[in-house]
Amino acid sequence: MMQEQQIDGTDETAAPEPGFMRRNALVVGVAVLLVTAVTVTGLTWGSQRSALDQQQQTITGLQGQLASVGTAKSEQVEQDVMQSLGVSQSRIHDDTQIVDRLVKTAFTWDSGQAYEAARRDLKERYHLSEDEQFLKQFMPPARFNEDAAGKRYYYIDTQGLNSAVNADADLEVVKVTADEYTYAVQIEVAATSDAVSQNKVAPDRVKSYRTVLVYLTVDAQGKVSGLSAIPAGGSTRHSR
Repeated sequence: MMQEQQIDGTDETAAPEPGFMRRNALVVGVAVLLVTAVTVTGLTWGSQRSALDQQQQTITGLQGQLASVGTAKSEQVEQDVMQSLGVSQSRIHDDTQIVDRLVKTAFTWDSGQAYEAARRDLKERYHLSEDEQFLKQFMPPARFNEDAAGKRYYYIDTQGLNSAVNADADLEVVKVTADEYTYAVQIEVAATSDAVSQNKVAPDRVKSYRTVLVYLTVDAQGKVSGLSAIPAGGSTRHSR
């Protein structure tokens, strides 16, 4: 009987039990599927992200190319229109230098004598007469008092007035007739007064700015005619 019991006992202890994998086959299977799904999703997202970044770079590059093409196209259209109207870009370039010199001569001075010298230079260089609208209305002779010895005391000097062109002239063609180009020129003039003091600020830092429109015609030989000017609309700007 003891032997049978031992045999029976041995049979009971040696009987194989279900393994871990068998007991948790469903859980393990689900876990494997989840890991696989997450891995595949991660790889797919990473691949999609890379593709999106590349697409964005491509789109940005194309937008830049389109902008460049659009600018070039606009410039070409403008040139074609100008050429159809008989306007030469090289001629405008040459005339621009003449206009720049003229406006800087007219609006750059720091004393009564310098103002009068600018007027003389304009008359001699551009063959202007005192009857010209510009000289009569916009740049008249400087006011002064003269003593017995003939010395002049200019109003410009008593006020310490100074004038200078603040930026490059903005020039536009308004008419072309044969070899004559008529321009509208917008300039900004900065004026200071050595006699002005505001809130203890240095006089040369007290400035006012005004915009001036200049009209003139230039022929193929560089001769200027029809010179006139008016103050542009808008208030005068001040700075300190």
